[in-house]
Amino acid sequence: MATTLLPETAQKVLTQETLRSAAKQSQRCLTTPVRLRRAIKKYLKEQEEPHMKRKVLRLSESFSQIKDVNSQLVTATSQQLVEDPLQSVDQSQRWKIKSSYGDIGLTYRDDETIAYVASRMPAVFSACHRVLKEVRRRLPEFSPARVLDFGAGTGSAFWALREVWPHSLEKVNLVEPSQSMQRAGQKLIQGQKDLPLIHSYDSIQSLTKSIKKSDREHDLVIASYVLGEIPSLKDRITVVRQLWDLTRDVLVLIEPGTPQGSNIISQMRSHILWMEKRKCRKSKDGADETTKDLVTQKNGAFIVAPCSHDGQCPLEKAEKYCHFVQRLERTSIQRTFKRSKGGQPLRGFEDEKFSFIAVRRGQRPQEPWPLDGLKFDTLKEQQAKRSPEDLEIDLEELNASQQADLIPFEEPDPVNYDSDVMESDVADENEEEEDERGHADLGGGWGRIIYMPVRRGKQVTMDVCRSTKRDGSEGQLQRVVVTKSKNPALHQQARKSIWGDLWPF
Repeated sequence: MATTLLPETAQKVLTQETLRSAAKQSQRCLTTPVRLRRAIKKYLKEQEEPHMKRKVLRLSESFSQIKDVNSQLVTATSQQLVEDPLQSVDQSQRWKIKSSYGDIGLTYRDDETIAYVASRMPAVFSACHRVLKEVRRRLPEFSPARVLDFGAGTGSAFWALREVWPHSLEKVNLVEPSQSMQRAGQKLIQGQKDLPLIHSYDSIQSLTKSIKKSDREHDLVIASYVLGEIPSLKDRITVVRQLWDLTRDVLVLIEPGTPQGSNIISQMRSHILWMEKRKCRKSKDGADETTKDLVTQKNGAFIVAPCSHDGQCPLEKAEKYCHFVQRLERTSIQRTFKRSKGGQPLRGFEDEKFSFIAVRRGQRPQEPWPLDGLKFDTLKEQQAKRSPEDLEIDLEELNASQQADLIPFEEPDPVNYDSDVMESDVADENEEEEDERGHADLGGGWGRIIYMPVRRGKQVTMDVCRSTKRDGSEGQLQRVVVTKSKNPALHQQARKSIWGDLWPF
């Protein structure tokens, strides 16, 4: 992993606010929306299931068993199947599913569904909300009207969709083989206002048979926390190929932030990019010189997030795995039924770790890199330009800057903590919009901070996954060191950056 010391630079207009707004992708501690908390509370009250703590624990053990199955997959076979599936599967039968989703993986009974709603639904919602919020920030012009939610479960992704794009959704197709999960999802949305048109199916096959061919493409397709429940790698790839065929614009895959979940995302990422590159080569070979450029623009795929490039994942060689975290305030329901490890008091929050990929059809935009032509003063040059008035200390401004430099993710007070205070729906609907003054484009120049930056004195060290080529075809994991003396502007940016944010280099 290369170590880069950012060079000395001189000055060009670039406001700190614009840079900060564009780079910020992480979110502070998320509170489950009032309407979702009330829906969960109402649903659980109607069930009146005894021994809920035991059932929540049993569900957690089931998830652990799925992790064990995934870890037993042979790495060599997995890599061969992802990179070139034609080598290991007969061409005439290569993508015919012998077992549909629902016959394989984890099936949910009524008691497991109730335990899932009580313990896991807010956490899965938080991960989906974090990912979809980033897709919206990276693609400000993207407003999906038709959406497919594969492995919809009790509707965690659907609730996140309504929070992120409340006005654009027109039709949502849900694919969920568990009838128990379907019933729970329907009860949770009962009484909600301004719902889009919703159709539920138990498999992709039933969906494609029920709708016209012209209606099968969706602006957004999302599969959250579901691929890991399919123990066969071949079936996973088959499902992802089908989901990609049903995608008109953006495909989002989300898995738990474990080595197994990250490995699944990495494999699906490799396969989609390989598949589209192969399709582009075939289309170019069959096209004449005048239409080759047009064919290239229509075909292909590129990564919207988290990767800044479409090359091989550099973390594979580093023997690390790509994942992120979203802190979530625990609801009173979660605190009632969940247990802490070691008999310690249950914290008022939990950190949901997740891995994800957002893929878009087409070619990656060729846009200027964020620091192209930009020059910054060094600290010494800034001090030489100061006037006597600049040396006067503004105590209010000093206190504000010190507060901004505090390291995030401090533990809330467990005594006074309560996420279920009686709030009005108006507060949810009129929530302040985030600062959109800056926009991180998709041209490849924005790297991703993979782990929490390390602050030592007046320097900040970050591990950044970034593109090394202008076309975004290759990437590298670099250790970037930013010092205050060399570049005070970027040093201030680095001090405020956390795990999951973008970096303009």
